[in-house]
Amino acid sequence: MKRKIFYGLVAIVAALGLSSCNLDINEDPYAVTKLDVEQLLTAAEYEVGINFSEGYYLNANFSAYTHHTSSREVDNYSLNASYSTLGNTWDQAYRYSIKNCDKLIEDGDANGNAIYAAIGRILRAHVYMNLVDLWGDVPYTEANNTEFTEPKPDTGVFIYNELLKSINKAIADLKDTEAANNLKPGANDLFYKGDVTKWLHAANTLKLKLLVQSRLVKGEIEGWKSELDGVLAENAFLANGEDLQFPHSTATTPSDERNSGYVDEYQGGQKSVWISPWFYEILNGKSYNFKDNPFKGIVDPRIPYYYYNQATENQDALNNTDYRDGAFISIMLGSNSGYTSNTQESVMTCVGIYPVGGKYDDGKGGAIGSKTGTGIAPDKMLQAYSVPFMKAELVLAGEASGDAAALLSEGISASLTHVNTVSKAADASCPMISADAATDFINNVLARFESANAAKKMEIVMTQKWIANFYNPVEAYSDIRRTGYPVLFKGDERNMAYTPYAQTIEAKPELTPYNLVTILAYPRVMWYPQSEVDVNPNITNNGRVVSSKVVFWDK
Repeated sequence: MKRKIFYGLVAIVAALGLSSCNLDINEDPYAVTKLDVEQLLTAAEYEVGINFSEGYYLNANFSAYTHHTSSREVDNYSLNASYSTLGNTWDQAYRYSIKNCDKLIEDGDANGNAIYAAIGRILRAHVYMNLVDLWGDVPYTEANNTEFTEPKPDTGVFIYNELLKSINKAIADLKDTEAANNLKPGANDLFYKGDVTKWLHAANTLKLKLLVQSRLVKGEIEGWKSELDGVLAENAFLANGEDLQFPHSTATTPSDERNSGYVDEYQGGQKSVWISPWFYEILNGKSYNFKDNPFKGIVDPRIPYYYYNQATENQDALNNTDYRDGAFISIMLGSNSGYTSNTQESVMTCVGIYPVGGKYDDGKGGAIGSKTGTGIAPDKMLQAYSVPFMKAELVLAGEASGDAAALLSEGISASLTHVNTVSKAADASCPMISADAATDFINNVLARFESANAAKKMEIVMTQKWIANFYNPVEAYSDIRRTGYPVLFKGDERNMAYTPYAQTIEAKPELTPYNLVTILAYPRVMWYPQSEVDVNPNITNNGRVVSSKVVFWDK
């Protein structure tokens, strides 16, 4: 981390175009005044908001690990230590996000700006939790400290315990009525415009997430049971419309504020994000490859919002296809068909209006381009729909009381509401998922749930959460490792995959098998970025086996 010590605030405030900020290059930029702390909050929120986003950072490529998408670049779990998005995400966290949050906390504690400090603690905990969940042991006590140019990693369980204390401190400050009368954020707060109640709900939700994440090792988390009982009893979590998410707009100057996934896929010359056929089959209730699809025969109403078919059902592909089903054209993880490298730019199925602010699929087809969509779609951080799913998991695991079926219904409903809200903000003319469609879908899923055994119930809950978490892969990745669900694609017993349309240019319905390469064991932790290994001898990949259960809560 030698390169990570003295960067952050100056570059970011400048990038944000905060014209009211007058920085003297001869002054310490971290000597924060009352005016500066207001701008520092905006900068910190910006940095944290993009830390795990699409494009330059981890999200889009990493979605292939959760089987939301497929990728030529990340085929067969091929992220390695030298992969740029790993290093970019790590650098972003330590160079900017954590540094700015630490300064918010320091200033808030020193100058009575308790609300600012609380927000800093919440955002900092969000970043550190994700770092632990992705890498396991990471620098914490020696990070962002000029005394340590080669910071040593702390254990993940130590960091989780420290974060729980920090979140509790934030909650206490947010509840302090006297603190609420001190300096409060307003328009400079990108997330909640200074709404302390919403920040309190976000803190409680993050705390719930930490406790759910660590439930298999609850004995290693100080006061786990009492902390869980307390936060569940209070029941003050994020509600619909209160999601902690980074907002985007249509602005392109002075910097491009559109969703970076939209910029990459709709504005660029080459598309790299394909929708996973496994995800497609689950959403469409099909079983060409997923014979035990828990939602077989149930069609998900979120489909035209999640992805967009550039082709029509009978339209020719540009080249021989790897996986096709009518208008849906994609590639399969681990395919050995020989067709995954074929260009399908103007006919491949693309990410749609909900994940990146792209195009709603009205079934008419048509190639996307620079004038398609708006790019108004948030980067997910902490979502309201996750709360009932987490509660349902706790009920099924015997850690809490409640009605798991009702919580499952609530989670799906919240996800559908979020899809409608995000899509309408991206395009006012976009049709909404109707109340009748939502009710029918939820009832169909609940019917499967009620007739399922205990293991299948957990699979249904976690698979629905995974569907809701499309383009929120870090949370989905943790859920997969913690619960084993959803079931992931790995080919059949003969190491074969199947496409319902022949692998031809013409749209020809014909179930066609093809060989897969040997699918690697599922990675349960990331390689440390080579960019960090090269400069910090205390961070090493020697002896690291990514298919092993390295993260402390992964049991």
